[in-house]
Amino acid sequence: MLGRFPYFIVNPHAGVGTGRYALSKVEEIVRRGEGEMAVLRHGEDVAIAVEQALYQGATDVIAVGGDGTVGGVAGTLAGTDVHMGIVPAGTANMFARELGIPISISGSLDLIMGERGIRQVDAMEVNGRRFIHQVLLGVGSEALSRVTSREKRILRRSVYALMGLRAFRDFRPVWVNAIIDGEEVSGWVSQVLIANAGILGIHPFRLGPDIRVDDGRADVIFMGGRSRTSLILAGLYLLGGSYDEAHRMRCFPVRRSAHIETEPKTIIRADGEFIGMTPLDLTVLPGAVKAIVPSTV
Repeated sequence: MLGRFPYFIVNPHAGVGTGRYALSKVEEIVRRGEGEMAVLRHGEDVAIAVEQALYQGATDVIAVGGDGTVGGVAGTLAGTDVHMGIVPAGTANMFARELGIPISISGSLDLIMGERGIRQVDAMEVNGRRFIHQVLLGVGSEALSRVTSREKRILRRSVYALMGLRAFRDFRPVWVNAIIDGEEVSGWVSQVLIANAGILGIHPFRLGPDIRVDDGRADVIFMGGRSRTSLILAGLYLLGGSYDEAHRMRCFPVRRSAHIETEPKTIIRADGEFIGMTPLDLTVLPGAVKAIVPSTV
C-alpha cells in the first residue's frame, strides 16, 4: 500500500443488496485509515465524485457498483495517470468479467488493496462523453430503456431475456447511414452495437473472438435487418459463435472515428446508461484508462 491513496466511489443502490454490502466492507477500509470514499445519492453525477477524488490526490479511484458506475468513473479518468479499480456490485458486472477481476466483493477488494497489475484499456468518446464498454442503439436500446429498477432487482441477469422478448414484441428496424474512418456504409438494421469489449450479458457468449479492450479500436456491428426473423437469426448465430455478414452480422472496425445517423431516430445507451438520441459521433481513445487487474492478466 506504500504510496497509494485509494478513493472509493460507492453506489449503495447497485445490485440486489450487493451495493449496501460493498459499502459496509469499504467503510471498514476507511476506518482503518487506508482510503477515503464518497457515497453516491440517487441521480448524483459520478463525474463530480471522481473530480473530488482527483482534487484530494487519489492515486486509485475505485468504482463500487454496476457497469454504469464503472463507466462513469472510467470516462472521467480517461487520459489521466490515475488507476481505476472495480468492485463489482451490480447486476451483470460485465466489464469486471472482461478484465478478469474477481466478482466477489472481498476478492475484488483484496486485489485493489494488495498485489495487482495495471492494464491500459481503450475508451470511446460518444457525443462528448467517455465510455469503456459498449454502446447500443436500435431495438435493444429501446427495449432496455423500458426495463424498470424493480425488474432488475427481481430478475437480476435474467432481465436480458425479458429485454429480448420486448425487443421482439416492439420490433422497429432503422435505416442507418454511417461514416466509419471516412468510409460510408448504410442499410437496414435491427440494432447497432459499438463494442470496446466483447463480453455479453450472459456468460460465456461474446460478440466475437477478436474484440478486446486493448486493441486500439472499437467495433461497429450491424445486427439483423428489416424483419423480426433477421433479428432472431442474428441472435442465434451470435450465440453459436458466427459473426459474419452471411449470418446477419456486419462488423466494421473503427480506429479513429465514426458518425452514425438513423431513420427514425433511436435511443442511444452507453455502458447501460441513456445518453440521448441519434445521431451519434464516436472517437476512439486507445489506452486511455489504466485499469487495476490481477497481476496474471
